[in-house]
Amino acid sequence: VGVNTATASVTGDLEILRVSHEVEREQVRALGARKGARDDAAVRASLDAMLEAARSGANMIEPMLSAVRAEATLGEICGVLREEWGVYTEPAGF
Repeated sequence: VGVNTATASVTGDLEILRVSHEVEREQVRALGARKGARDDAAVRASLDAMLEAARSGANMIEPMLSAVRAEATLGEICGVLREEWGVYTEPAGF
């Protein structure tokens, strides 16, 4: 009693992935180029349609798919949802 006989690590040593700043800069550049090539009016219209659907309680699938097809980013889509519904905070109760 009170003796741990199985103390060996099951997972072993984990290698940590280190990503260089150059990769980050390249991703930011690629995103900027992508945003520069898209139709900003179509993106804004699709995000506005998404916001209207969220406000009315309508089905969000089609407006969200339209936003994706217009090349809205995940951050832009989530921003519209946060604008209407806020950020979910789990109730802290026992």
